[in-house]
Amino acid sequence: MISATMPQPLRRVAGELLSRLQDGHLGGVVRGAAFVMAIRVAGAAIALLSQVMLARWMGAFEYGIFSYVWVWVIVLGLVVPMGFGTSVLRFIPEYRTKQRWARLRGFIGASSGVVLAVSCAASAAGLVLLYAMRGHIDSIYVLPLAIGLLCVPAFAMTDYQEGAARAFGWVNLAYIPAYIVRPLLIAGAAGGIFHFTGGATGLQVALGALAACVVTVAVQRLLLQYRMAREVPSARPAWHTKYWIAASAPLVLVEGLYMLMTNTDIVLLGYFADPDDVGIYFAATRIANLMAFIFFSLNALAVPKFAELHGAGKHDELQRFMRGVIHAMFWPTLAAGIFLLAAGEFILGLFGAGFEAGYVLLALLMLGFLVRAATGPTEYLLNMTGNQNVVALVYGLAAAGNIVLNLLLIPEFGAAGAALATAISVFVSTVFLAVAVKRRLGITAFIFTANRARARGAA
Repeated sequence: MISATMPQPLRRVAGELLSRLQDGHLGGVVRGAAFVMAIRVAGAAIALLSQVMLARWMGAFEYGIFSYVWVWVIVLGLVVPMGFGTSVLRFIPEYRTKQRWARLRGFIGASSGVVLAVSCAASAAGLVLLYAMRGHIDSIYVLPLAIGLLCVPAFAMTDYQEGAARAFGWVNLAYIPAYIVRPLLIAGAAGGIFHFTGGATGLQVALGALAACVVTVAVQRLLLQYRMAREVPSARPAWHTKYWIAASAPLVLVEGLYMLMTNTDIVLLGYFADPDDVGIYFAATRIANLMAFIFFSLNALAVPKFAELHGAGKHDELQRFMRGVIHAMFWPTLAAGIFLLAAGEFILGLFGAGFEAGYVLLALLMLGFLVRAATGPTEYLLNMTGNQNVVALVYGLAAAGNIVLNLLLIPEFGAAGAALATAISVFVSTVFLAVAVKRRLGITAFIFTANRARARGAA
């Protein structure tokens, strides 16, 4: 029930959300997303607290070194799975539904083998390149980066196994290892180092992160194998590795370009600025990322529904579902943004002295998340309807533009230039994706336009 004492604008928004939730597709997604959201909120609290403790134990300089290294681990660890972290969401449900157990076992074996082999090769190549370029890289980063490169195979396998667990519907096994266990282990390692040595360097915490990544992926792997052994009937594996790679590889381009667009700022900032500035900027990004939880949680269950409705030719239902998803994303994201903006200086202050300087950066970075929420998961809608090439093109142009903007703005404005470059890139790419959804699918993907379209339909 909506209270009669509620202000008229809020009553209108609440009524809109409640009417959307009556839709069976959206209601199921939102209920499922609530559970994912609970895990992410718990993980966010742990991640934020752990980052605060790391910053206090290490100081801005050493924290900046570790942050720079960890961004490289994230970028490489999400790209080198060759798209299998996403394609598992297609193939595992398909083979289970059709009871093609031989293909399912073959796909699981082949995909995990490819991810492990490619990630190890990427790690080795990175180490060779790092050694060859050691004279052109600030010496304070060389050894920590080497340890970071060793983290990549374990990080990549965790990402792949997260997708596999999601494909089976095992949400706990999918999200708890990466978003709760690993951050706790990294913080625990850093805390132990600080307790016994009285300080913690970027290199030492990188070593702790390596141990945390290995333990996390090993335990997750054992649990995943145990559950799959019970779920998947015995069968001689059927191998279609070339087909699976061909279907998965294009997703690498989309994922890689998006990662490039959203992480170029820290990579280039680490080249132009001191580790102190990198640490403050990284802290601002960790806080701004809290706005993405609603977006992430709804996407976890909405994406398969896009493919289902499109495949069934239910265009009108897909339009209504997309509008509902946008409303379910935008208003909570806006509320979260207002709260974070109000509490931003206080939260940044928790990281230590001097981190309050990141407040302007926080405000700029938050704009990107708000714009994305205003159009909903357009990139996923395009990917699930066979329009992934459009997404790759948009992200490719945005990534190139982001690099140029960072190179122009960072030398002039420092960290603020990096934040502005990212905000502009996210805004432009979001607008182009919304336009592509309209032109390719005939679906409106903008919060306020959706309202007007609905009002015209009612008239």
